[in-house]
Amino acid sequence: MTKHRSTDAYTNSIEAPTYQSASYYFNNAEHVKAGLHDRSEPAGRYGRYSNPTWIAVENQLSELSGAESSLVFSSGMAAHVTAFLALLEAGDEVVLPSESYRQVRNVFHHILPKFGVKVHEFSIRDPEKFIENVAALRGRIKLVHLEMPSSPHMYLIDVERVRAAVGPDVVLTLDSSFSPPPNFYALKWGVDLVLFSATKYLSGHGDIVAGVASGREELIDKLRWYRDTTGPITDGNTAFLLRRSLYTLQLRMERVNAMGLEVARYLEAQPSVDRVYYNGLESHPHHELAQRYLNGFGGVITFELNMTEEQTAAVVDRLRVPFMASNFGAPHTLVEQSTFFTYFEYSEQELKNIGVPRGTVRLALGYSNDVDAVIKDLDQALAHVQQTSVS
Repeated sequence: MTKHRSTDAYTNSIEAPTYQSASYYFNNAEHVKAGLHDRSEPAGRYGRYSNPTWIAVENQLSELSGAESSLVFSSGMAAHVTAFLALLEAGDEVVLPSESYRQVRNVFHHILPKFGVKVHEFSIRDPEKFIENVAALRGRIKLVHLEMPSSPHMYLIDVERVRAAVGPDVVLTLDSSFSPPPNFYALKWGVDLVLFSATKYLSGHGDIVAGVASGREELIDKLRWYRDTTGPITDGNTAFLLRRSLYTLQLRMERVNAMGLEVARYLEAQPSVDRVYYNGLESHPHHELAQRYLNGFGGVITFELNMTEEQTAAVVDRLRVPFMASNFGAPHTLVEQSTFFTYFEYSEQELKNIGVPRGTVRLALGYSNDVDAVIKDLDQALAHVQQTSVS
């Protein structure tokens, strides 16, 4: 069989080609030595270790976050788990917020302890108290994981003060999925490693699942070894789609930032809405932190209706613009009734502990929707349920 050598047929292409290969060939022993042993020439080895399309988007992601290096993963959770496995050892102590994403909390409470990691959990509802609790563990903790903003309340953290409280030797990781650049540049505030579910705003089209870790080269190198070994990789086409999406990130974030503030202000003025959680509103408990750290507030709004779970379900069911789905950052507007969708297995006490009443709704605005249409849709749904409850 004839060996068909791959060539770059169009070297003047503006966009780099997408690589789908599972393996890479070598011409001879000298090529192996140059490509693999001393790395004097760029060369692939096997599809689990590298892909030129990964490298292209990783370079873009590093530039985006102001990082020394970046890695792409098969999902945001794959990036998280790989980071924690790579950076922690038996006997290490770690801190995470109580308001962290539930699957991240599962990793900390049900997986890491199996490997001898001790976990401390503190709420960030009171930022001062969180800093006090973290500072009290100075000298003991190896890693502090943060999430900013948190879901569903969009709580924030005084990142710079957390860094000062733990000292320079503690690794600070932060999930910035809800607030990617240009809304928030985590690495500028003392974070060592910023993590993203690229499924969300970074990709922005609701059509891929991917994750990202960006930060210092020495930390990324540790994660790379674990990614190479355990294999939570993405494919070349997914990397291409993510790379393509980054071109419109600034435009998309500007759009959802404007939509979010307008819809949040509308909701705050409705008599049936008890509370709106949106960092851009002065009523948000962490609004001052938002003014300091954030350049925009995104398109995710959580609001609490003065209604029962059944009445809240009736409001959500009457909405015609959003899809009832759990995600954000996509072109489509999505809605979920929190206690019926995300926290349906929680008891009344557990819901009380996390501050999620039965009337809680999370709305994730999509940039392809008209903001007036979204508000009109919310208006008719709220009005109908109010009329029904009165009659």
